[in-house]
Amino acid sequence: MAVRGQKGPSALRSAERFVAEYVDERIEDEPVVLEEVDPSEGTSPPEDWDSHAHEDDEDVWEGVETSAAASKSSFEAARGKARSINGFSVGPAKRIGVKTYRVPGTKVSLPVRAIIAPLLIGFAKEFHQKVERLRKGWCWGHANRNIRGSKRPSFHAAGIAIDLNAPKHPLGRKGTFSAAQRKTINALCKKYGLRWGGNYRRRKDEMHFEVILPRAKAVALAKRIQKRGAR
Repeated sequence: MAVRGQKGPSALRSAERFVAEYVDERIEDEPVVLEEVDPSEGTSPPEDWDSHAHEDDEDVWEGVETSAAASKSSFEAARGKARSINGFSVGPAKRIGVKTYRVPGTKVSLPVRAIIAPLLIGFAKEFHQKVERLRKGWCWGHANRNIRGSKRPSFHAAGIAIDLNAPKHPLGRKGTFSAAQRKTINALCKKYGLRWGGNYRRRKDEMHFEVILPRAKAVALAKRIQKRGAR
């Protein structure tokens, strides 16, 4: 993973190494079925969410962009359009294409970016099945806010991050999952192209899961996983 301050081509190479090392090419045949529900059924972080800020600064890739994003970076900057470090625009839900989907087999609905929804909803489904049951009201999605104490937008602001069973796995607490659960979580993150806050080097955030792949690779992986499952 890139070190802090790494930019441009070197950071992009770090992203490519991450893809090669961590993304599982063996995708199961079962498609992710996306059931869109009314936005009122989705849950965003509570108003005091700033006290549960995510994305440790030492753990982010600075300057990582897809080739398409890189070619537009100056233009977008001139227009004042903020983006996540991996190339996703941030902002209000409707503007960036956030929709709310039911996690199959649960009463939980999550507002996430539609074009990568198979990654987050598929992960949440398997988390519920293989790690622990999801609780309604404890799982959060899109929130148009910056990281606390920073001008950099959160992954939540791009609709590419979720928090699962947040009260059970509070920010800064380590070891809220068993060794077996951690092994399963890491395997699922590898499958869906996610990064887990439990693997942050400094302050752990075990509730938090984010799409970390460059935008083009994340969208391509989402299409592969979804196949013909959307409805």
